[in-house]
Amino acid sequence: MTIHSAQRKAAALAPTLMAAAILGTLGAPAHGQAQQQEQNLPEVRVNAQAASATTEGSGSYTSGSMTAATRLNLSMRETPQSVSVVTRQQMDDMNIRSVEDIANITPGLSLNKGATERASFYSRGFSISNFTEDGLTMSADGDTLGFATLAMYDRVEILRGAAGMMNGVGNPSGTMNFVRKRPTTENEVSLTGSVGRYNDYRSEVDARGALNQAGSLRGRAVAAYQDTDTFISNYRHKRALLYATADADLSRDTTLSVGFHVNDERNPGSTWYGLPTALDGSFLPLDRSASNAPDWTFWNKKNTRLFAELEHRLGNGWKVKLAAQALQDELDSVVTGIARVQKTNLFRLSAANAFVYDRQQRIVDAQAAGPFSLLGRRHEIVFGANYRTRDTEDKGYKSVPDYSYTFNPVNWDTGAPVKPAIGTFYYGQDSKTKQTGVYTTARFSLADPLALLVGGRVDWYDYRAINTFTGARSGYKVSREVTPYAGLVYDIDALHSLYGSWTSIFNPQSAVDRHGVLLDPVTGINMEAGVKGEYFGGALNASAAVFRIVQKNLATSLPLTQCGPGLLSCSEAAGEVRSDGFELSVSGALTPRWQMSAGFTYNTADYAKAQGSNAAGARYAAERPSRLLRLSTSYRLSDAWRVGGALRAQNHIYKTNSAIRQGGYAVADLNAGWQVNRQLDVRLSVTNVFDRSYYQAISSIDSGNAFGDPRSAVLTAKYTF
Repeated sequence: MTIHSAQRKAAALAPTLMAAAILGTLGAPAHGQAQQQEQNLPEVRVNAQAASATTEGSGSYTSGSMTAATRLNLSMRETPQSVSVVTRQQMDDMNIRSVEDIANITPGLSLNKGATERASFYSRGFSISNFTEDGLTMSADGDTLGFATLAMYDRVEILRGAAGMMNGVGNPSGTMNFVRKRPTTENEVSLTGSVGRYNDYRSEVDARGALNQAGSLRGRAVAAYQDTDTFISNYRHKRALLYATADADLSRDTTLSVGFHVNDERNPGSTWYGLPTALDGSFLPLDRSASNAPDWTFWNKKNTRLFAELEHRLGNGWKVKLAAQALQDELDSVVTGIARVQKTNLFRLSAANAFVYDRQQRIVDAQAAGPFSLLGRRHEIVFGANYRTRDTEDKGYKSVPDYSYTFNPVNWDTGAPVKPAIGTFYYGQDSKTKQTGVYTTARFSLADPLALLVGGRVDWYDYRAINTFTGARSGYKVSREVTPYAGLVYDIDALHSLYGSWTSIFNPQSAVDRHGVLLDPVTGINMEAGVKGEYFGGALNASAAVFRIVQKNLATSLPLTQCGPGLLSCSEAAGEVRSDGFELSVSGALTPRWQMSAGFTYNTADYAKAQGSNAAGARYAAERPSRLLRLSTSYRLSDAWRVGGALRAQNHIYKTNSAIRQGGYAVADLNAGWQVNRQLDVRLSVTNVFDRSYYQAISSIDSGNAFGDPRSAVLTAKYTF
């Protein structure tokens, strides 16, 4: 072992060692007591009811309820849209550590990562533009996105289709709701350490419990650290997370929750663009470790969150809640662009760029929810208002003089290029977005087997931007934009329901045309119908759905050569894009020992009406898969041993007006776990077991193509006090 690797290993395990020292002061079981506990394995219990939304400790691959679609606390069967959840148990079993891993196992989701730090997520043919944390909406920003670790989350709820009731604006693809771990009255501390391929060292500390004798004050803290190489040459990660939260019972009926988290990522060797192809679109003979970035590039991110929630229970099932969150996302990077030497397979590092971003969001949401009686039947309603702002300050600098280094991507030394001086300002954009909305959703019990969900939002939207390089200003203001929602759920019998839903789409865009003028907002409709089943008291959920999404004015990217000065990108509006498809999914317990999550999605997206360079009938975004299979499962062989695996597969993808093709492929993962005793759990995870080589993202002959991860293994040990 080298001195450097020893230092890195020690740094990665530092939080675990520190926590162990702290625990000594808190008091551990006596030696004799500890020996007795170690001789007994825990009793295996699977939560067959799955009644609670919290998934930690349930052992389940499903959740009892969620609010991701309508803001009402409904079961999956009661929700008239396609929903799924990635539980804490599933994350642990499958070694799911990042939002990218979520996309790889969730039905209907796909990932495009043409550069090392710029991930985009898609569902039903369109990109996901909004995420939520504990139900509060935030913009999903690929440049500064900070979900490289999921250690602080209990579950991730996924809604497929339009989420206008939650967000007011956004693409009709869907949204992901990240639900944080909460404090508990039980005192517990867990220490987790892992080691994997590519010198991957991780550690995690999770402490929770009552902070006073009465249990009216509870706290939780999670710290995680990773130090790792990657399969890409000279590309590495150092990632640290600190999360802390506390719940205080101000009275019997009032609870205040406050907290924060900081995510800090250092990513040396990051690429701005992915790999090129040959002139004819065929893939070059590149090793998966190939990089187009010199050793001195980096892409560092820092994400800070402050949040608070005040809930008061009024009685008779009613409650009011006020929630707020402040976000700051920062980027500091030095990267290079690449350009092909004309009619050859040689390339130039054509630019050295430094980008400094500061993006802030403020969200406040107030709501009241509860039951009411009308015409002798019991119904539910939620109504509220929210306010959201987003301020961005983006700056770009380039090398002086213009940087130029010619290389052969098949075989070159990433340490050879000399870092240039960077200091000339050439790109800048400041923007400010304000959104105010009021909303309501009601669930009417029309008859014993029939429920009607109706609701709507009214939004006021104001967007202003200034190109600080050219001085050009743009923006628009929308008042009283109405987003209606309607859904029906009909109970066929005690286990099965038919459902249908409809909602409109409204999504203001920050995309600009070749002259820097903002494109008009996207409008459209989302329709869905299907059947759902709920079995074993809610422990197993299944669904089948068909859907149609229609959008107008959707931005379609233009070549950078067609963009005006001071623009990093530009687009044109599509006339009308239509996405049709169906999905099948199942999640939960097939038997008390067998957990499963599986789904198949088919969708095709086409230009229904021509506009600009887009021809009617042409495929929209053919570089995204139209058929997706997702499967993950775990089986407990005994109280001590469990085994599992996962499979993800998709059809071929291609780039329109290009010869680039990636054939269909399937990737398999395996995992095994050993519950040594009540305190110690050991897991082994192997991803891409058969070492399938494939491009998970394709873009152009000059850049944007990226290999999927090769085979890797991670050994994890978790000790709980």
